[in-house]
Amino acid sequence: MREFGEDGIRGAGPPVVWRGPERAPVVLVLDPAGEAKHNELPATWRPLAQHLRVGWCRLPAEVGDEPSVEEILGGLSGRVHLVASGTAAEPALRLALKFPVVRTVVAVDPAPADPGTAHVDDYGTTADWWDRATEEARSALRARDVRVGAFLSRESDPAVRVEPPVPLGHPDVVGRVVQTLLSFQGDRAHPDPVEPERGEVVEAWHAVQQRFGPALQRARESGGSGA
Repeated sequence: MREFGEDGIRGAGPPVVWRGPERAPVVLVLDPAGEAKHNELPATWRPLAQHLRVGWCRLPAEVGDEPSVEEILGGLSGRVHLVASGTAAEPALRLALKFPVVRTVVAVDPAPADPGTAHVDDYGTTADWWDRATEEARSALRARDVRVGAFLSRESDPAVRVEPPVPLGHPDVVGRVVQTLLSFQGDRAHPDPVEPERGEVVEAWHAVQQRFGPALQRARESGGSGA
């Protein structure tokens, strides 16, 4: 998948890292920043991999003989949930339209995939750009019962303390991803698509909370001045 540009190839780390039970629900992460540099998931995602099958794709994924994201999705069965950061968000929508196995897309601090043709400033805010520029794709996905969620990090949040795009490994990002997945499960409009996986997602979130919840709480209580 070469929509991300050759300059985006990250020299450090493997193109794809898989962790978690093979029969567990699949969460495929599309990461332009290459955070799984040491053949391991970010520490905040490892508790999730106790209950979910996490595939972490450094973009572009196809390096040498490594498979592309399309090839990875083509080899998966069952439901797949895509998590895409920054410039990977728009391509993730296109992947969801192409591959029926994708049932959820969660965009984290989405940004135009091609800044040469789209500028957030032209729309006023990042949220306006996302709402307007991706409306057609999101509507087509909704018609297929594919859920799409997006969230933008808040610079005012004392627990974040970094400028967007917030790294996918940040504990708040993990929490928002899980909360988004859970918010799609068992609602009245679409009660079925991901409901069978609710137990695994809940258990994964509990594992993250136990490990990182106290540190996040301390950061908020200190106004961001502490660890």
